[in-house]
Amino acid sequence: MKKVVLKPKSMSRFSLHCPFTNEELDNGGDSFEIYEGAGNYIFGICSDCLFFDAGNNDEIEKYWQDSASEAVEKFIKKHESENILVIEVSYADEVYLYGFLNEEKLELSDEQIEKRFIKN
Repeated sequence: MKKVVLKPKSMSRFSLHCPFTNEELDNGGDSFEIYEGAGNYIFGICSDCLFFDAGNNDEIEKYWQDSASEAVEKFIKKHESENILVIEVSYADEVYLYGFLNEEKLELSDEQIEKRFIKN
């Protein structure tokens, strides 16, 4: 597992993409909430809610007791044989966590991941 923490400044219109396949996630063009995943996307969660998408949120919800990060950590631990990239985005007063399967085991820097994930 690799975890990258991003702290974007002010955002207007932007799109979110799978950093491995470049497929666009449905975020409505101006939200960090994912409405529908794409590419190697496996989950999306914010500090106080699960996104209603095609990810693995049903499984993550089982682990949710105290916090979103704890639930994600338990999910990752259960799937530690899979090469999962976790992207944490801190924006305004919210924290968003996303998971992507790195099937090809690509070695990307934090900067490369940010450029591939958030596009203006």
